[in-house]
Amino acid sequence: MQVRVLDTNVLLDRPITEIISSFSPCKIVIPLAVVNELDRFKGLEDARGHCARMAIRFLDGLRPQLHRGVFLTSGHQIMVEVNHCNVLLPEYLPRDKVDTRILAIAKGLKEEQSEPVTLITQDICQRVMADTLGISAENYAVEQVNLDVLYSGWTTLEISYDEVQDFYQFGSINVSNNLLENQFVCMEDNLGGRHLGCYKKGKIFPLRRELHAFGLGPADGNLEQAFLMDALLNPHIQLVSILGPAGTGKTLLALAAGLQQVVNQRLYSKLIVTRALIPHCRDIGALPGTKKEKLTPWMAAIYDNLEFLTRNFVANKHDERCPPAERVEKFLEEGFIELEALTYIRGRSIPKQWILIDEAQNLTKENIKTIITRAGIGSKIVLTGDIQQIDNYRLTATSNGFVTLIDAFKNQDLYAHITLSKTERSRLAALGVELLP
Repeated sequence: MQVRVLDTNVLLDRPITEIISSFSPCKIVIPLAVVNELDRFKGLEDARGHCARMAIRFLDGLRPQLHRGVFLTSGHQIMVEVNHCNVLLPEYLPRDKVDTRILAIAKGLKEEQSEPVTLITQDICQRVMADTLGISAENYAVEQVNLDVLYSGWTTLEISYDEVQDFYQFGSINVSNNLLENQFVCMEDNLGGRHLGCYKKGKIFPLRRELHAFGLGPADGNLEQAFLMDALLNPHIQLVSILGPAGTGKTLLALAAGLQQVVNQRLYSKLIVTRALIPHCRDIGALPGTKKEKLTPWMAAIYDNLEFLTRNFVANKHDERCPPAERVEKFLEEGFIELEALTYIRGRSIPKQWILIDEAQNLTKENIKTIITRAGIGSKIVLTGDIQQIDNYRLTATSNGFVTLIDAFKNQDLYAHITLSKTERSRLAALGVELLP
């Protein structure tokens, strides 16, 4: 039976039961030094602490035979191994270091057993040292989303002239293509015309006629923004994700649609805007003042967009025009808008509210799950993100929670996604996206 020795970072990556099931039946060895490391992480209030606690409880349930090895119904054998103190290692490797003790166990098992022994670790240096000592080593790769086939939310189809007539006369056309629920479609006829629709339950329906909100609508010729506004203004779609580079209008259009349905139409009681408080560069430290004063620097981009949207707003003919910044403050004071740190969202139940999660590319899968499970009856959640601008050093373009959500929720009848590609901010911004890596 093949032997796999697990490093601490593997057990902190995901629940131990998922790790075991990802291997074919084998002998899984957990060094005693790793168990000691788990004890240091178990108090953390993040995903690593959660995984450490799960691993400790799992191993506790296998006592008192852990030192001999416990066979599971899946065919795996689990055991905790003490240090191989007599294993010959180079003198410059410190014997009291955890990595050295893990290497010693892997090398000792390799010398004692005829079965192949492999060290499983996410530590690059540990894999290099293992190979130098003649120990087989592999990375424990997390299952990641393939960006090349990531769901874009829309597609193109060719239709006949007769189908075009049916589309506008009867308000829908039947299609046999393998489309997903709420997938948007750009239909091209043989005369060069383009017709926009959305797929629902076997049919393609035209987009809503009014795609403007709070004085803002899709840019001329931007099909993706037209699809997005249809999803944002559709009350039957409760979850919308928007992926795209800087300047494509993700946050601005989402805020416009939110204000339209909160302030003008009163479909929702409040617009909640939140984002992960992760700095782009070196953090400037704790900020003084009230919660609002602390959040203001983090929400500067949101304030900019809100001021742009409210520059011409008047509630009625008797309402006096005021500076955009003052109008935004009035919306905040009157309870139409709430700016919140993502830190405080756990434990809340949020009914009948429009919730905008900005910069969602910086969120883990656990963060995303926490957010989605906060939604109460009648609420709508909109997430925006740009996987080219990830500031959370623990995440990559393929491992963040945002792309995980896109891949998991596609084809759900209450979900829609749009990937925006055309930068509308300025020609300079568009060139920055195109030319800079």
